[in-house]
Amino acid sequence: MNSFSVKPLRSGSSGNLTLVEHAGTAILVDAGLPSQRGLSAALSEAGATWDDIDAVVVSHLHGDHIHPSAVACCARHEVPILLHERNLRAFSRRVLPRSPRSGPIRTFGDEAFAVGSIGVEPFPVPHDAEGQTSGFLLSARAGERESHVSIATDLGTGGNGLYERFVDSDLILIESNYDTGMLTKSHRNPADRARVDSDTGHLSNEQAGKFLVRVMQESRKLPRAVVLCHLSIDHNTPALATGTVGAILARHGYPDIPVHAARRDRPSPRFFAMEAGKRSIYNPGGTSKFPGGIP
Repeated sequence: MNSFSVKPLRSGSSGNLTLVEHAGTAILVDAGLPSQRGLSAALSEAGATWDDIDAVVVSHLHGDHIHPSAVACCARHEVPILLHERNLRAFSRRVLPRSPRSGPIRTFGDEAFAVGSIGVEPFPVPHDAEGQTSGFLLSARAGERESHVSIATDLGTGGNGLYERFVDSDLILIESNYDTGMLTKSHRNPADRARVDSDTGHLSNEQAGKFLVRVMQESRKLPRAVVLCHLSIDHNTPALATGTVGAILARHGYPDIPVHAARRDRPSPRFFAMEAGKRSIYNPGGTSKFPGGIP
């Protein structure tokens, strides 16, 4: 059986780059590092090159998620950049003119699509980027089994039914940007702190934990792991993020779900949504009404 894996190569406000692989298909979710050399080095650290990449799927237009350096790399290697149709005009105005070259640009709407063997279902999340910010429900199939990965790395709130996109996922990557106490004591501009804490800013550790509890309560199977992403260098630490989220999950009856923090400046481990000989954990307390039963 082919594995379905996700490896965050960089995660944070200094740049985001996540490698997703299944059955010979490899995509990058976002490519926000500020140099072509840095992007190629990050891929090399994962044993990959630009020639291995089938597409870059862009969540939103902030520079730590898509950078002109990535546009140049994609053009050189003829890797298509996929972005939401609501972002094309701003991308053409703000990003393309800053790149020395441009390659294939393709748009997607609100409907699911596929890149090779990987299915991609975009969904809107609340964030203050121009145009639309998207999370992604990724899927892969091996025989009769289908596995899912839910990713949302920049969002101000987890409300409005967003949890439904994470129910029954085999692997969850979710933002856990700041610790409330550290943000409150920060020396940053008050307006910047208010923006981070707003419903279109970023998700706190506590918000991420409570969001995940709701997901688990509605799921018929538990994820193999939770990966916390986009941790603030000023207002968070990996220990605080994983400790807070893990404690919240444990208090609500989910003490055994592995909780990891994606690394800012180097590759994180490879996480598997599908792996030979291993299955997801059945959740007897789940009440999911959504498709995707127990494998």
